[in-house]
Amino acid sequence: MNNKFLEKYGPWAIITGASSGIGAEFAHQIAEKGLNIVLVARRRQQLEAVAHSIENKYKVETKIVEADLSKDGFQFDIFDAIKDLEVGLLVNNAGMNCEGQFYRGSLDRNLQMLQLNTKAPFILGYEFGKQFISRGKGGIIFTSSISAFSAHPFLSHYAATKAYILSLAESMNYEFKDKNVDVLALCPGMTKSEMTKGMKEGPMLMDVLPVVKTALDSLGHQAYVVPGFINKAQVFINSRLLNRNGAKNLTGAMLKKILPAASKKPKKQE
Repeated sequence: MNNKFLEKYGPWAIITGASSGIGAEFAHQIAEKGLNIVLVARRRQQLEAVAHSIENKYKVETKIVEADLSKDGFQFDIFDAIKDLEVGLLVNNAGMNCEGQFYRGSLDRNLQMLQLNTKAPFILGYEFGKQFISRGKGGIIFTSSISAFSAHPFLSHYAATKAYILSLAESMNYEFKDKNVDVLALCPGMTKSEMTKGMKEGPMLMDVLPVVKTALDSLGHQAYVVPGFINKAQVFINSRLLNRNGAKNLTGAMLKKILPAASKKPKKQE
C-alpha cells in the first residue's frame, strides 16, 4: 500500500465512467493503494460488479452513484450521495465518441458528447477543485486523448472535445500546483474498452492496466502524460515533425484505414 498516495489523495476517490474499461481499471488500481472508491456511471448492474470485486480484493469501502453525466443537473445527484464523505481524488473519466464521417452522428448525439466530454468534467473539476484547494491537498485526473494534439478527421468532434480537456488540465495544473493540488491529463491512444470494440488486435491497441498505471505514476509530476511508445511517437511526429496540415492529412489517412466507421456513408441529414 502506498501510504503517501493515501495520505494526499484519500480517504475517498471518485471515478466517473467507472463501470468498464479505463474507469473500472482506475477503480481497481486506486483501491489497491488503499483508497475507498465512489463509482459513478449510468449502469448500476455493472457498477455493482466492479464494487463487489474491489471490496473483496482490496478490503476497501465503495459507494455507487447511478448518474447520467450527459444530463443537466447530474452533479446534484453526486454531491448529495457523497455529502458525508471526504473525497481527495477525482478521476474525470466518463466519455463517449462518435467516429466516422462528420455527419454520421445525429446532432443530438454530438451535443450529448459535448456535454459528457467537456461540460461534465469541467463542472466536477470546478467544484472538487475548490474543495481540494480549501483542504490544502488533492488530485484531479482528466482522461483526454492523443487526438487532442492535432486535428483528427473521422474523429473530428471527439478530438475537439479532448483538446479542450487537455488545455483545461494543463492550465489547472499550473494554477493549482502551488496549492498542493495535482492536476493531470491522461492522453491515451486506442485502448481496449467498449469504445474500441470491433477493432483488430494489434500493437496500437493498449491494455487498460499500463494506461492507468502510467497516469497514477505521473500524478503530481507532470501536467499530461501519453502512455505507450507508439502513442508517444505518434504525438511527437504530429506535433513536432509535421505542420498542422501535414499532421491532419497523415492522421486522416491512417484513421480512414483502421476505423470501420470511416468508410461508412453518413445518414441523410434532414
